[in-house]
Amino acid sequence: MDNLQRYPKYKDSGVEWIGEVPEGWEVKPLRSIGKCQNGISKGAEYFGIGYPFITYGDVYKNISLPTVASGLANSTDADRKYYSIKEGDVFFTRTSETVEEIGFASTCNQTFENATFSGFLIRFRPDHGIIKEFSKYYFSSRTHRAFFVKEMNLVIRASLSQELLKKLSILLPSTDEQVAIAGYLDDASQKIATAIACKQAEIEKLKEYKATLINSAVTGKIKIL
Repeated sequence: MDNLQRYPKYKDSGVEWIGEVPEGWEVKPLRSIGKCQNGISKGAEYFGIGYPFITYGDVYKNISLPTVASGLANSTDADRKYYSIKEGDVFFTRTSETVEEIGFASTCNQTFENATFSGFLIRFRPDHGIIKEFSKYYFSSRTHRAFFVKEMNLVIRASLSQELLKKLSILLPSTDEQVAIAGYLDDASQKIATAIACKQAEIEKLKEYKATLINSAVTGKIKIL
């Protein structure tokens, strides 16, 4: 982090939970850069057979959608057109037991042919201003979660409405900056994942050593006194 440079000038974003932002960045409500759509809500007989179906679980805590949908739905031609899933779409979790689990987002990196999505999700389809490489990181950041927690009304279950989501303030660097930020985070994420994998391998070896040590001690394979 010591090698990272700050932008030369900053400005007040006008949004309390964001604070200052680089001078050249735009701040816009989500509604100004695309459209929102709730997913399909049907009875149990609609699901389990048919065409690909993106579920709540496909979105929850996955910054990018999996390459294969986990569900199936007996959708019609009209359903598949209205609830389509295209490259660049962003899906938000809409309902949960707690506010803290509302608004988790996952970006679609590829178009899903003949697919539809769950009524427990909201699809945001940008028409300009943000690229998918940047959106997968931006919408997975903690920055906008402060907005959901502050604005959400919790009754029995927390529920995110389209109208509330559309009010979400979005930070928009230039396209070149978005590409650079995404590339930097791709590289950093890979390095961190590699470091975690190495640590996990070390932990597994230590666990194995501990188990072997216990077994050897209690069965007299090693002399303690």
